[in-house]
Amino acid sequence: MNFVKAVLCVGLFLCSASGVWAQKISKLKQHDTVINSAVGSWALKSSQLKYYDPRNLNLPVIGRGFADCVRPNDTVSDGFYTRLPADMQNGREALWDLGQNSAGIAIRFRTNSRAIGAQWEPLNNFGMSHMTPTGVKGLDLYALIDGEWQFAGIAQPNGKKSRNMIVKKMDGQTREYLLYLPLYDGIKSLKIGVDSSAVIEMPQVNDLLPADPATAAKEDLPIVFYGTSITQGGCATRPGMAFPAIIERKLHKETINLGFSGNGRLDRIMADKIASIPASAYVIDCIANCTYDIVKDSTDYFIRTLAQAHPDTPIYMVSNYFLPAMYLDNQWKADAMKENELWRGFCEKFRKEGYKNVIYIDAFIAPDKKKSPIGPDYEACVDGIHFTDMGFARVAEFFMKWLK
Repeated sequence: MNFVKAVLCVGLFLCSASGVWAQKISKLKQHDTVINSAVGSWALKSSQLKYYDPRNLNLPVIGRGFADCVRPNDTVSDGFYTRLPADMQNGREALWDLGQNSAGIAIRFRTNSRAIGAQWEPLNNFGMSHMTPTGVKGLDLYALIDGEWQFAGIAQPNGKKSRNMIVKKMDGQTREYLLYLPLYDGIKSLKIGVDSSAVIEMPQVNDLLPADPATAAKEDLPIVFYGTSITQGGCATRPGMAFPAIIERKLHKETINLGFSGNGRLDRIMADKIASIPASAYVIDCIANCTYDIVKDSTDYFIRTLAQAHPDTPIYMVSNYFLPAMYLDNQWKADAMKENELWRGFCEKFRKEGYKNVIYIDAFIAPDKKKSPIGPDYEACVDGIHFTDMGFARVAEFFMKWLK
């Protein structure tokens, strides 16, 4: 009998509760209807946004070292979001192709939209087995909050022609934004999506805007990074986590990413082109892509070209890193140490000649793991070579000791 009573009591409770919850759900639906009616211009899906081409709005583009990248007659891409000048198109093919990647390039804008999305077509729709699609061909967004750049969201690629929401349900406050483009792919077309009633416009805060070399103080000019796949951003999970981009946001100073995966080989033409970029510092971090003979034969021209063109600007010659993959590979470690010795010798030679702006950075530091730029635990790489986000964050902190 007690059992039957208990069952009846539970049944009555559930009936009563279901009635209460039905009323609550009904009220919530009414509440949602009121909200949706009051803010009908809020977008909850990327398809509901209104899209604008940054080029048509003349929004500032940062991270481009050269003004003459555009190729009006190119039927594949006109080169607007690329990293090498058009007159290099008939040069070394591998270098040119990597120059079409948009690593380090970003759009600055301001909007009061409650939602932001992007619509873009990557140049190659490229993919790699050891790097996330969001890093290879995605976009990520930062907002300027209380004077610092804060990660806001990511546009995940979802097709050859991608469209995706980055952030939504914001408060509608007008903010400054920074949208990074893909690291290992290029951009054929790009549009930024905002609410239909929102304004998207030129930034008003002078933070991470291209400096005018004719009027800017030297310390306000960009930092130029020339290097390898690691400089380019392999294998960050998203574009803003490449170490030049991290340094850019931390120092509030534009950086130029001239990292070329497997192809930072001290090309003479790259020395000439980099020397044409007015900068506050040049970071040459490329010898991992060079053989001993390339270092021996090409360093003098490359560094001398920069030093003569910019005798008062720091030129940092970065050694090989001591990578986790080297720990048990004695031959690789020995080769890297041999290259480092030769590289350091060139630096000392230039300093003896009076180029005191040429500075050696020891990133190898093999005997002392605690001082390693990528940390003491050998856990900062995807494959023993290319950095994870943690590795990039650590290396950014390492470089900022010289670049602050």
